Amino acid sequence: MYNQENYSKLLILVGIAIFCFLFIGRDLVQISFIDLFRNASTASLITIAFHFSFKKWIWKWKLITFTNPFIVLVPNLHGTWKGTLQSSWINPETGNSPDPIEITIFIRQNFNGVSVEMRTEQMVSRSYIAGFKKDADSGTCEICYTYTSQAFANNVSSNPWHDGTARLAINEGKKFNLHGNYWTIRKTIGTIVLNRVSKTIDL
Repeated sequence: MYNQENYSKLLILVGIAIFCFLFIGRDLVQISFIDLFRNASTASLITIAFHFSFKKWIWKWKLITFTNPFIVLVPNLHGTWKGTLQSSWINPETGNSPDPIEITIFIRQNFNGVSVEMRTEQMVSRSYIAGFKKDADSGTCEICYTYTSQAFANNVSSNPWHDGTARLAINEGKKFNLHGNYWTIRKTIGTIVLNRVSKTIDL
């Protein structure tokens, strides 16, 4: 999610910069130990406030170019996504695969982690492992997650609860979207295509 070493260096630099700033205009010869202690305490408190602000808000700001990729290594996917799911499952009554299913996905992302929840008219699935995979050579990034799918009561007979894994490529071009494949322990596979419709979780 982020470069821990670079982030630690940033916090140290912020602390040192604030500590030095507090002495601007002061006569260094007349600085006492109490002044040093007071300014060190102030710098520490401001750095702690910066730390919490960074993890809560600042890491999302694209205008601050140093955050990505110097510290933040992955794009911010937080929000509501809509798209389609095409399954390879064969309906035993018709002998055909179903039409693409409209899906809504909620990606909850913060500075430390990410989770994925998918909803359709027939089921809801939630990830219990999720993370990002970034190719060091090409710079391409994927979100990968393993989930439990829980069908609603009226659909359990045809769609038993099961686990699966999805691997979605992140396209950060003009059309910011996700697309990729999934597979399940029921030996079904399929494709997922998503577009973000909101940067908030719109339940």
